[in-house]
Amino acid sequence: MRSLNTLVAALLLGLCLPALAATMPERDPVDLVETTADRVLGELREDPERTRENPEFLYDLVDEIILPLIDFEGMSRLILARHWRTATPEQRERFTKAFRDMLVRTYTRQMAEHMDKDIRVLPHRSFQDERMASVVTEVVMGQGESNIPVTYRLRPVDGRWKVFDLEVEGLSFVTNFRTAFGTEVEKSGLDALIRRLEEGDEALVEEAVETGGAS
Repeated sequence: MRSLNTLVAALLLGLCLPALAATMPERDPVDLVETTADRVLGELREDPERTRENPEFLYDLVDEIILPLIDFEGMSRLILARHWRTATPEQRERFTKAFRDMLVRTYTRQMAEHMDKDIRVLPHRSFQDERMASVVTEVVMGQGESNIPVTYRLRPVDGRWKVFDLEVEGLSFVTNFRTAFGTEVEKSGLDALIRRLEEGDEALVEEAVETGGAS
């Protein structure tokens, strides 16, 4: 199993669902993922030097396009599981923000390393109904490496499809973090977990990767 820590950086390319025309009646999830992956890869490749040397460009790209279309609250709720139910509103808000900021810090700066990859959408293996959609894709690695299967899980939130989980080679992003963070909460408490996230402790991400059994 390849390293989830490396793969999630590449997956940011495919999480860039467009902020415009994203309402459910106008666009279906398969089309959203396919057209926007092309759009974002085009942005990254338009000026490779800028992509490699200007972190602000990448942060702006993520902030403008990606963040509004990820269901961070739903993702946080699934990750904390029973601890979400007992958390205070303040703890929920702090965790959601700190988790979001941690992912952005950890992975955005790696996007330049993956601008040569392509995202291939597989509509015949995808699924959607009114409550959920699964968009099956693969990251085309090239250079003789086998492609990486990736499935995006989306749900409608306020009339828009938003990503709440993804699977990489059968490993659920949410499940990995639920296991790793659950262990941390049991050991030190929710406030301690939130503080580590707020302080930018990237060991938390590494622990989640190791929990998933990636190598």
